[in-house]
Amino acid sequence: MTTTATDDDGDDQRPRVLVVTVERESFGIPVGQVRGVVRATGVHRVPGSPVVLLGIVNVRGAIVTVLDLQAMLSGERAVTAGSVVLLEYGSRLIGLAVHSVRDVRALDPSGDAAEETGDEPLVTLDAVALCARHLHSADERTP
Repeated sequence: MTTTATDDDGDDQRPRVLVVTVERESFGIPVGQVRGVVRATGVHRVPGSPVVLLGIVNVRGAIVTVLDLQAMLSGERAVTAGSVVLLEYGSRLIGLAVHSVRDVRALDPSGDAAEETGDEPLVTLDAVALCARHLHSADERTP
């Protein structure tokens, strides 16, 4: 008996994103940037830090800087963060605090930055690039 290819066979070729939420908005982070997800418990605030820096967390013996996605997008610190998405930045990990992690989805074949997920749009983020500008001192930034 022979089998025929189905539309699902092509899903492996489509880019995939980790769907996260901040407030009532959904964002997609390319899975190639994601190294893991941990609960936001255990994040220690750093006194005097900028609003985008939620704090630091120990992940398997490594101290990881955790940035607040809501603060980066709106300027206001999140009331609660449920998860920390671990991203690879050069040779180190950085954390991105989000309200929730929903699932992994394949993007539309057209490659559009926004895709409908139920009732709300999904906007893809280059999370590493978004975080990078907050990780350098003013001296390290290029004009």
